[in-house]
Amino acid sequence: MEAVYEDFQCPICHLPLKEPVQTRCGHRYCKGCLDEDIRRKRSQGRSLTCPSDRQNLDPDKDIFPDKATERKILSLAIRCPNDSCGWTGELRNKEVHLRSCPVHQVLCSNKNCGVIVIRRLLKQHETLRCVWRILQCTHCSESHPACKMPEHFKQCNKFPVTCPNNCGRSVSRDMVSTHTEDECPRTILSCPFARVGCKQKVQRQEMESHLDSTTRVHLDFTYSKNNNTEDELMDTKTKLIETKAELSKTKAELSKTKAELSKTKAELSKTKVELSETKVELKEAVKQLKLLSVKHTNSFLWRIDGFSEILKRAQTDKDENDICSDPFYTKIGTESYGYKLKVEFYPNGFGNGKNTHLSVSIIVMKGEYDVILPWPFAENVKLTLIDQQENPGQRQNKTKEFVGKDLKSFARPVTDENIGWGFDEFVSREELYARRFIVDDTLFLQVEIKSTSS
Repeated sequence: MEAVYEDFQCPICHLPLKEPVQTRCGHRYCKGCLDEDIRRKRSQGRSLTCPSDRQNLDPDKDIFPDKATERKILSLAIRCPNDSCGWTGELRNKEVHLRSCPVHQVLCSNKNCGVIVIRRLLKQHETLRCVWRILQCTHCSESHPACKMPEHFKQCNKFPVTCPNNCGRSVSRDMVSTHTEDECPRTILSCPFARVGCKQKVQRQEMESHLDSTTRVHLDFTYSKNNNTEDELMDTKTKLIETKAELSKTKAELSKTKAELSKTKAELSKTKVELSETKVELKEAVKQLKLLSVKHTNSFLWRIDGFSEILKRAQTDKDENDICSDPFYTKIGTESYGYKLKVEFYPNGFGNGKNTHLSVSIIVMKGEYDVILPWPFAENVKLTLIDQQENPGQRQNKTKEFVGKDLKSFARPVTDENIGWGFDEFVSREELYARRFIVDDTLFLQVEIKSTSS
């Protein structure tokens, strides 16, 4: 009701000051309006100045709450903004009044409603008129909004429906099947004498009349059924006697089979013993055959076919980086016994020769004659990669030699074979392809063993 002095109006929003603040230069603003002005200028990269006289402002030092002005503004006399309300009072009490003003517009509290009504009509709207007010189903007691109740009635289990047989009864939806199966007088039923031949079906309410009028027919059906049952029983007895006879015969055959099975088991046990003995003999024969198949020579020639594929696998598969020759036995003097050896070949190199050289090693293996041989292995070993020039006089073989020594590689083997020993840089890749060491994708590697005692 009181006029608001110009000094109490915000220069930004032109409304009475709300939470007034005063700048160092003496101008008053709503705190929210001045904060928004500062935020906007900062976002635009502009200087922070007073909106009235453009003097520079430091928000932390040049702006102060104006409590005196706020008290004066809150003491202004006003009346309720709702036209039909006669309340008057100080501005400070406006919000308190509006929370109880009977003509103030408020939002319906029912979920999903959104209707705005004056406060004194709110309760009436929420409980009687609002389509979103919660109602309790009178049949099943479930709660639903008023606007959803018709839809609920369409599927409510307790909602009363008329019997589908039109018997005149009204039952709850979930009891319809029970009613029609157990109670409804119009349900069609089969005659209790259907098992003996009556094919008629009548309504429940007519069943007693049907039974009274067809007593003679039902007795005839029953008599005929009993006669048929007696005939079937006689047939069953006859089949039972036959089955017993067959069972007795089967038992006799089973006893005979058991005796034969027992005999077969004994023969099988004997065969197993003979087979075990045969396996031992065969194992020994294989051992001797392997011994005879191993060469006895001091000059072993190993032909390596398909070198390009072997090299490719060694370069791409770490599990196939080497190949080994067949084992062979050396000869001691003129005797056909000696050390068991094999050659190990790394096409892509090993150790210092990896990716640049061919590497070659000799492996000492556990042999049949180890017990009578001198140890460690101390023979002279000569490894030769043969140059395959057609003219033998032009060949430039690649040869390297070593003598067995007191190393673990040359000690008497305690496992199937020792660790190999040889040359990581036996021949370089460039030298390999410079001569005719590879012809038709084949190499020849010769191992010569010479006794150091001769």
